[in-house]
Amino acid sequence: MPSQIEFAELDAGCRDHIGVASGSVGSRDSSSLPVGLRIASAGEGMPDKVESHGLTGETARKWIGSMASRYEALLRASRAISSYRDPVALFRALASELQHAVTFDYLGLFLYHESLNEIEMPVLHIVNGHGVAIPADLRAEETITWWVYHNQQPVVISQAADESRFPQVMEIYKRCGVQSAVVLPVTTAHRRLGGITLGSEQADAYSEEEVRYLELVADHVALAVDNALRDEEQQRGEEDLRTQKAHFEKLFELAPEAIVLRDIENRVLRVNEEFTKLFGYKVDEALGRNISSLIVPDDRRQECEKFREALRRGERVNAETIRQRRDGKLLTVSIAAAAVSGEGSEREIYAIYRDITERKRAEERLRRSEAYLAEGQRLSHTGSWARCISTGELYWSRESFLIFGLDPEGPKPTVEAFLRRVHPEDRDSVRDTIENSIVHKIDFEMDYRIVRDDGSVRHIHVLGHPVINAAGQLSEFVGTHLDVTEQLQSQAALKMALEEIKQLKDQLYQENIALREEIDETSMFEEIVGKSEALRRVLAQVETVAATDSTVLIYGETGTGKELIARAIHNLGDRASHAFVKLNCAAIPTGLLESELFGHEKGAFTGAVAQRVGRFELANQGTVFLDEIGEIPLELQPKLLRVLQEREFERLGSSRTLRTDARLIAATNSDLNAMVENGKFRTDLFYRLDVFPIHLPPLRERREDIPLLVRHFVQHFARRLKKNVDSIPPATMAALCEYHWPGNIRELQNVIERAVIVSTRSVLNVSTGDLKPRIHAYGQGKSGEAQIADPRSARRGVDESERRQIVRVLEETHWTVAGPKGAASRLGIKRSTLQYRMRRLGIPSRRESL
Repeated sequence: MPSQIEFAELDAGCRDHIGVASGSVGSRDSSSLPVGLRIASAGEGMPDKVESHGLTGETARKWIGSMASRYEALLRASRAISSYRDPVALFRALASELQHAVTFDYLGLFLYHESLNEIEMPVLHIVNGHGVAIPADLRAEETITWWVYHNQQPVVISQAADESRFPQVMEIYKRCGVQSAVVLPVTTAHRRLGGITLGSEQADAYSEEEVRYLELVADHVALAVDNALRDEEQQRGEEDLRTQKAHFEKLFELAPEAIVLRDIENRVLRVNEEFTKLFGYKVDEALGRNISSLIVPDDRRQECEKFREALRRGERVNAETIRQRRDGKLLTVSIAAAAVSGEGSEREIYAIYRDITERKRAEERLRRSEAYLAEGQRLSHTGSWARCISTGELYWSRESFLIFGLDPEGPKPTVEAFLRRVHPEDRDSVRDTIENSIVHKIDFEMDYRIVRDDGSVRHIHVLGHPVINAAGQLSEFVGTHLDVTEQLQSQAALKMALEEIKQLKDQLYQENIALREEIDETSMFEEIVGKSEALRRVLAQVETVAATDSTVLIYGETGTGKELIARAIHNLGDRASHAFVKLNCAAIPTGLLESELFGHEKGAFTGAVAQRVGRFELANQGTVFLDEIGEIPLELQPKLLRVLQEREFERLGSSRTLRTDARLIAATNSDLNAMVENGKFRTDLFYRLDVFPIHLPPLRERREDIPLLVRHFVQHFARRLKKNVDSIPPATMAALCEYHWPGNIRELQNVIERAVIVSTRSVLNVSTGDLKPRIHAYGQGKSGEAQIADPRSARRGVDESERRQIVRVLEETHWTVAGPKGAASRLGIKRSTLQYRMRRLGIPSRRESL
């Protein structure tokens, strides 16, 4: 309500709402007529009323006089209504006039605000009584005024005690002593306002004629209240307009942006102080000037004209452009302009300019930085991310989207969508790590796998850092995604390459060791020495078979030079440029022989601390020489047969099949036929080995080669021992030639080495005790030369001769086996070979056990 409405006459507690409810007294047939016509209409109908009530004579004249006085009061009330704009004063005058026409103790005006669903009681005039108390919790729908407002019909209550339609209002009437009341709508031709209520402490206070009379009064009140409300609304609007204008003026001057008011022809009408600071023109210099000549560069005139045409059409202009200061400096500005029309005036243009030069430069720097960052992230497969803790919202850079196989222009990522991308085996670990870092506000670093839509698996390395605000609370996490798939693949490839290099290195090392062992152990066979017919036949066989890849089996007694013949076959063939790998099968324990032949993997058996490459793998495209082939156990012979037939084998502890292109040359001093008959050697392996047999003659069958061998060994050991031994007594040479040499060339080598060692001058000194004939192992032939009675007795004789020789050397070395002065070195064999032969011949390791 307008501010000038006073509530001085309201009783305490009666300033809220008064309730009124529905009900209809009668139709308002003449409500649409002007007030004067309705009065006339009422007067014209009076004779009929008189007749209808049976009034005649003096009674009729009194009744007509009463009605006339009422209408006179109505006319006076109408004049009073037209004289007052204030509802309080209006109701004082209205109550004074209506007291002469109708009876009432209370007169109240109630306004209903439909948008708020509230009823307001601006005026309550009390004639008698203590007033009406209205409860604050009374709802508008429970009041009679609400019903009258919506139905536009009066409600007449003759007996408050008998009224049941408005129980809440009747309770108020009962407390206030109101017995009867009438509520009439207050409505004009333009709008509905509410209702006017008259209440009386007497029952049946309002007749039908009085109600019709009060309807006329309500029409007059409605016009007066409507006028008062309109006056207040107009005054409030004018005040608001003045306030807004003052605010606009203040805003125009204090605005941080440059503001220009110009006419539709672009002539400046007004500028603010910020305009003068931005463009360098004083106010009097700018007024009346065309804006184009002030701040628009020559190359922007056409653009400015397009802006003006758009504004002329009523369009708004929002653009970023270039403008010029008075000193010629160019500025990047944003412009917002619109055409406005004042009352009765032509259109004017308001334009706001904001200097965005620094912002544009910063944006350009930011774009360059973002471009550099994006390119760096693309090249390094690194994406940045952030997560708001309060909302859970995620931010990913473009590269992060690409890493996860998502469209950067697609929907924003969520934590749930992210976890769905994580590999199922890593998902729980990732979730636990993230939650733990949030709870403890700590950095985290982890690796996990993701699965893209195409099924490909990528490896991600992620870093996260907590951001703590000024209040010490965790606000967000920031970090990076790094796709390390290629690095892991490169590392795996590098690891495989290193493993392969290691294998090749080990193989090369093993080959080197093998070659060094061969050089050390076969130095006595630097070349084949001899010119006997038996040796010539053997060399012819060697030359024949060397050009092939056939398996060769060399037969001969111990010390006849089987290994030297095997090496000659290798060196004369196409495999000479590759490795020649040898293995003495008798010198390797049975449990380790398979590992020596085929290799083993790390952990294949106790003590297998590293991978080992076998001899067949080392000798790929080269030659494997297996000495003492008859010593291979039966359980290993099928594997050897497989290598010979299929060129395939597996390392111990591995299921991977390897191939080899190694040629096999075998040697034996055993009777393999007898071993096959006794079931100690496989028949199929024997025939696979015995493709090209070569029989080496013992030294006793090529005595003409002994002088050549003696001179060869003397020169060899003299050079090695740095002695000058160049003379061999004839008796010594004769004794050497007559000796039967059960140990063959190896025994001859050992005898000459000892002789060179003990010789103190240039003459070779051979101990004749070492050359006593041993005929117990041999029979006499017709020629008187020793003959081998049978292979078994020959083998026993050889073993006994070898046993005695080993015991003698052990005694000379004080039973020292290893070392440069040990028995193994004296005999020209490895320590392990000597130990094996000692075990085979039953020689104890210490003298006292002998």
